[in-house]
Amino acid sequence: MMFQPVNDHTMLCQPTTVDAVVDLLFEDISLRDRVVMAGLSEQEFDSRVYLSMAKILRKEFGLYSGNDELLKSCFSYLGTDYDSFEDPAMVIIKELWKRVKNGHSLRLVEKKNGTST
Repeated sequence: MMFQPVNDHTMLCQPTTVDAVVDLLFEDISLRDRVVMAGLSEQEFDSRVYLSMAKILRKEFGLYSGNDELLKSCFSYLGTDYDSFEDPAMVIIKELWKRVKNGHSLRLVEKKNGTST
Protein backbone atom coordinates (compact mmCIF):
# COMPACT_ATOMS: atom_id res chain seq x y z
CA MET A 1 0.00 0.00 0.00
CA MET A 2 1.30 3.42 -0.94
CA PHE A 3 2.31 6.13 1.53
CA GLN A 4 2.38 4.31 4.80
CA PRO A 5 4.14 6.16 7.61
CA VAL A 6 7.86 5.53 7.22
CA ASN A 7 8.43 4.73 10.90
CA ASP A 8 8.24 6.28 14.35
CA HIS A 9 10.75 9.10 13.91
CA THR A 10 11.92 11.05 16.88
CA MET A 11 12.68 14.72 16.50
CA LEU A 12 16.39 13.84 16.52
CA CYS A 13 16.23 11.84 13.28
CA GLN A 14 13.57 13.64 11.29
CA PRO A 15 14.64 14.91 7.88
CA THR A 16 15.21 18.65 7.77
CA THR A 17 14.97 19.34 4.04
CA VAL A 18 12.37 18.84 1.34
CA ASP A 19 14.86 16.73 -0.63
CA ALA A 20 15.44 14.41 2.33
CA VAL A 21 11.70 13.83 2.79
CA VAL A 22 11.25 13.26 -0.94
CA ASP A 23 14.11 10.73 -0.86
CA LEU A 24 12.41 8.80 1.95
CA LEU A 25 9.02 8.83 0.28
CA PHE A 26 10.44 7.92 -3.13
CA GLU A 27 12.16 4.86 -1.67
CA ASP A 28 8.93 3.85 0.07
CA ILE A 29 6.86 3.78 -3.13
CA SER A 30 6.73 0.63 -5.24
CA LEU A 31 7.78 0.77 -8.89
CA ARG A 32 4.18 0.10 -9.93
CA ASP A 33 2.92 3.05 -7.88
CA ARG A 34 5.68 5.28 -9.28
CA VAL A 35 4.58 4.47 -12.82
CA VAL A 36 0.94 5.15 -11.94
CA MET A 37 1.88 8.45 -10.28
CA ALA A 38 4.01 9.46 -13.25
CA GLY A 39 0.98 9.09 -15.50
CA LEU A 40 -1.06 11.62 -13.52
CA SER A 41 -1.29 15.25 -14.54
CA GLU A 42 -0.32 17.80 -11.91
CA GLN A 43 -4.00 18.56 -11.28
CA GLU A 44 -4.86 14.86 -10.92
CA PHE A 45 -1.92 14.34 -8.61
CA ASP A 46 -2.89 17.36 -6.50
CA SER A 47 -6.49 16.25 -6.10
CA ARG A 48 -5.92 12.50 -5.70
CA VAL A 49 -2.76 12.43 -3.64
CA TYR A 50 -2.68 15.68 -1.68
CA LEU A 51 -5.80 14.99 0.37
CA SER A 52 -4.60 11.55 1.39
CA MET A 53 -0.96 12.45 2.01
CA ALA A 54 -0.93 15.95 3.49
CA LYS A 55 -2.12 15.00 6.96
CA ILE A 56 0.30 12.06 7.12
CA LEU A 57 3.22 14.25 6.04
CA ARG A 58 2.39 16.96 8.56
CA LYS A 59 2.30 14.43 11.39
CA GLU A 60 5.08 12.08 10.25
CA PHE A 61 7.66 14.78 9.61
CA GLY A 62 6.62 17.29 12.28
CA LEU A 63 5.68 20.09 9.90
CA TYR A 64 3.51 21.79 12.50
CA SER A 65 5.00 20.29 15.63
CA GLY A 66 8.64 21.19 15.98
CA ASN A 67 10.52 20.41 12.76
CA ASP A 68 11.32 24.06 12.10
CA GLU A 69 14.21 23.25 9.74
CA LEU A 70 11.93 21.27 7.43
CA LEU A 71 9.35 24.04 7.57
CA LYS A 72 12.05 26.57 6.58
CA SER A 73 13.10 24.29 3.73
CA CYS A 74 9.50 24.13 2.49
CA PHE A 75 9.13 27.89 2.73
CA SER A 76 12.32 28.38 0.72
CA TYR A 77 10.41 27.03 -2.31
CA LEU A 78 7.59 29.55 -1.93
CA GLY A 79 7.57 32.51 -4.25
CA THR A 80 10.04 30.80 -6.57
CA ASP A 81 8.69 27.42 -7.65
CA TYR A 82 5.39 27.76 -5.80
CA ASP A 83 2.82 30.40 -4.92
CA SER A 84 3.44 32.07 -1.59
CA PHE A 85 0.27 30.54 -0.13
CA GLU A 86 1.18 26.86 -0.75
CA ASP A 87 0.93 24.46 2.15
CA PRO A 88 4.36 23.05 3.14
CA ALA A 89 2.98 19.53 2.68
CA MET A 90 2.01 20.45 -0.88
CA VAL A 91 5.58 21.54 -1.59
CA ILE A 92 6.82 18.09 -0.55
CA ILE A 93 4.10 16.31 -2.51
CA LYS A 94 4.78 18.27 -5.68
CA GLU A 95 8.53 17.75 -5.41
CA LEU A 96 7.87 14.02 -5.04
CA TRP A 97 5.62 14.09 -8.11
CA LYS A 98 8.31 15.91 -10.10
CA ARG A 99 10.89 13.27 -9.17
CA VAL A 100 8.56 10.41 -10.04
CA LYS A 101 7.43 12.08 -13.27
CA ASN A 102 11.03 12.68 -14.29
CA GLY A 103 12.08 9.07 -13.99
CA HIS A 104 9.06 6.80 -14.38
CA SER A 105 6.90 8.06 -17.23
CA LEU A 106 5.97 5.47 -19.81
CA ARG A 107 7.27 6.35 -23.24
CA LEU A 108 6.24 5.29 -26.72
CA VAL A 109 8.88 2.99 -28.19
CA GLU A 110 9.26 2.51 -31.93
CA LYS A 111 10.12 -0.84 -33.45
CA LYS A 112 12.72 -1.05 -36.20
CA ASN A 113 10.04 -1.33 -38.88
CA GLY A 114 8.66 2.08 -37.89
CA THR A 115 5.59 0.99 -35.94
CA SER A 116 5.12 1.99 -32.35
CA THR A 117 4.15 -0.13 -29.41
